[in-house]
Amino acid sequence: MCEHREIDKASNGSDQIAFVYFDLGNILYSFNTEKACQNVAMRCDVNANTVYSVVYESGLQVQYESGRIRQDAFVNRVRSNLGIHTKEVSDSDLLNLLSDMFSPIELMHEAILQVRAKGIPTGILSNTCRSHWDWINCLPSRAMLDGFDAYVLSYEVGEMKPFGAIYEAAEQAAEVPSNQILFLDDRLENIQAAQARGWQAECCFGGVEAREVLVNYGFMLDRN
Repeated sequence: MCEHREIDKASNGSDQIAFVYFDLGNILYSFNTEKACQNVAMRCDVNANTVYSVVYESGLQVQYESGRIRQDAFVNRVRSNLGIHTKEVSDSDLLNLLSDMFSPIELMHEAILQVRAKGIPTGILSNTCRSHWDWINCLPSRAMLDGFDAYVLSYEVGEMKPFGAIYEAAEQAAEVPSNQILFLDDRLENIQAAQARGWQAECCFGGVEAREVLVNYGFMLDRN
């Protein structure tokens, strides 16, 4: 759960921020894991709760997103545990069914553009897997993902937030002092880990909350 805090504009302002990182899930895109599980259940005649247990509760998705297992191994384990055969659904279709759960969050494209208009580089820092990233990049809204200066993705780094290696990779990609990085994420543990490294990190959800954070930091005009 996010804990909102008052931002001291005297000490935290856009003039002190040299790089802004955005999380992907619940900041730029909303997602619904239940929809993904229902997709598989309807196509493959299996129970949606069982799909959720196999993919998420088992820790398999975490292994996939952290790069500990390859995509083909992930698919094979999902198939084996659900009893799904290749003649029922191809590997690519199964991955697409599990990825079809993302929707772009309104206001965020404009928010990103306004940050860049201040001359501040931007990046994506996300716990995600290859198939989710590929799916989002094929959506009509994929233009929102263009133009970032850094893409720090857990499955490529081999580590997930809130563990240190992915933040270190993000710092190296940003090439600015850690206290000049602003990070927006929806999970408190991820924000606390960033703050422990000296980042200016804010827990929020994409849309109105993220806009409020960026207004408070001086990156956007308050149009309310």
